[in-house]
Amino acid sequence: MKVPWEIETVAIKTTKHFSRDYMKYWSWDFHDLREAIRNAYRIEKCGKTKFEIYVNKGGYKKIISAYYDIDNELVCITGSQGGNQK
Repeated sequence: MKVPWEIETVAIKTTKHFSRDYMKYWSWDFHDLREAIRNAYRIEKCGKTKFEIYVNKGGYKKIISAYYDIDNELVCITGSQGGNQK
């Protein structure tokens, strides 16, 4: 899917929940998050601003995020892990 953001210039932000429960558990920093999104094997739009980003970095993971065009921000809301690549 063609995404509305440019991964090199978009501002990536996270919710407190995503940072504390997922990034810490996965031992990721913002560099790892940007790299995972850049190398995503599937991205699905599931709302007006909401996207499901499927990545394979240390196992299969899904990142649920929202993109705000006016601010050029990609906010990572929550995630999940495990499963198989679809």
